[in-house]
Amino acid sequence: MKTKIQIKSILGKVIFEFESENNCITKTLEKAVSEGAYLRGANLEGAYLQGANLRGANLEGANLRGANLRGANLEGANLRGANLRGANLEGANLEGAYLQGFKIKKAIVFTGLYKYITMPYITEKNEKRIKLGCFDRSLEEWENDFWNNNNEFPNDNSESSNLRLMAFETAKKWLEIVSKEE
Repeated sequence: MKTKIQIKSILGKVIFEFESENNCITKTLEKAVSEGAYLRGANLEGAYLQGANLRGANLEGANLRGANLRGANLEGANLRGANLRGANLEGANLEGAYLQGFKIKKAIVFTGLYKYITMPYITEKNEKRIKLGCFDRSLEEWENDFWNNNNEFPNDNSESSNLRLMAFETAKKWLEIVSKEE
């Protein structure tokens, strides 16, 4: 049975559609990427994209909140301004992807360390950066002002604040280990 799936923008406008036998969102998105579709601002909230080949996709400003991107190939993808809150990026290939305007040389995503994702990465210019939830900063910026979110994570020795601190320390340790290999 043929099924038509539409990819809409966060404003509700159809930006790509594809119809095929046994269609799914992954198949449609891969087709869009292979055809060079402009996917800026795509609303892919909660989409099941495990193992998807999204190499070189322009997902700038896309809503990927809660999307399952486990094992997805995002090499060279533009994720600048994308909402990745709650997204499963475990095992995803982010090499060469653009995040917040930085081209990623090496990255890893940790989930379950605290409330949000923890993503330490090294840019192609060898800058060490860490993304904790929606905050993406250089290692130096984090070290100079770790307690930058007093509303949600005050420095009060609470469980949530201690878990965030542990996530940061884990990210720092990863950066330290992979930097020695280069």
